[in-house]
Amino acid sequence: MPVFRIHRHVFVFLFISGMLLVSSCNRNFFRFFSSDTRYQLTTETQLLDTTHSREIDKFYDSGEEGTFEGKRNISIYYKKFEHPDTEKAIVISSGRTEAAIKYKEVIYDLYRNGYSVYIHDHRGQGQSGRMTDDPQMGYVKAFQAYIDDMKMFYNDHVAPRNYDHTYLLAHSMGGAIGMTYLEQFPEDFDAAAFSSPMLGLKAPICSAAKVLVGEKPKYAVGQTAYKEDSLSFKNNALTGSKVRYDRMIAAYAEVPEARLGGATYRWLRESCKQFQYLYDHIDQIETPFILFSAENESIVAPYAHQKFITAAKDAGKKCVAYEVEGAEHELLIEQDEQRTQTLNATLDFYKRYD
Repeated sequence: MPVFRIHRHVFVFLFISGMLLVSSCNRNFFRFFSSDTRYQLTTETQLLDTTHSREIDKFYDSGEEGTFEGKRNISIYYKKFEHPDTEKAIVISSGRTEAAIKYKEVIYDLYRNGYSVYIHDHRGQGQSGRMTDDPQMGYVKAFQAYIDDMKMFYNDHVAPRNYDHTYLLAHSMGGAIGMTYLEQFPEDFDAAAFSSPMLGLKAPICSAAKVLVGEKPKYAVGQTAYKEDSLSFKNNALTGSKVRYDRMIAAYAEVPEARLGGATYRWLRESCKQFQYLYDHIDQIETPFILFSAENESIVAPYAHQKFITAAKDAGKKCVAYEVEGAEHELLIEQDEQRTQTLNATLDFYKRYD
């Protein structure tokens, strides 16, 4: 009997400890139980229809485009879609390698749901100016330049419209930019949504970047220029939606100058420094935000999402987080179920702060 009691107690202890560990890792994250569409959102079936697909492309082409001079005289490209019947706007902060052309479907859907939409290509990528002799290199001299460009875009193109409500939608690297923006300019947005935000990178990337950065821009180990022959859907780790993946590749084929290759050590070092900045200034966030973390994330560090949300909640910030089941990194171009869940929750969240 004593032996049995000891074993039973050990079993109970281990079981309870395991349950506490699981709950602590996910205690600040919810999961979706429905993917019913509550808004006008394009489906994969519609994307396969040539008429609907062309309608999205035509709408994107109708947006007003332009450039402005960012920090250090870098040309920053932008598109804006100003809705005639709304007093609400969404500013999109895109991820590394991305360009406005990738967001055609997202912009189309947001506009149909009653929002003006603004987006700019971050410096060094898309149709904005490059800063290296090799235009394929993912490079930035100082991460703060991304935020400075975004503030100029906001001040010159969004703020003059005096919208009743303005929201932020940020993805991946754009999440690190967007979260920093909330810390530095807490009064500009009424609410923000973060899709797979880059709040950390997998070890030992940051340690290596500190040692290997060097004076001249250089691709990080394993990184290369943009390669068309490595873009098969089968081998991608971004999305489970073939039609949306194919549309993304086709968009870059139409505007090849918007393509970007791998990251440099300098970009990695600047990004890794920014993660610490985000934690050091978390108290300055006043904007309510919602964060989405993909269950099958392989691009950014998902544990960083848990760490940041925990820190934000401990600091008394208004925030909520979801783990999107079955999703990969690209939540905004994922399969219908995961994309619908993400956009439903995003638009619901914005409405809470109308």
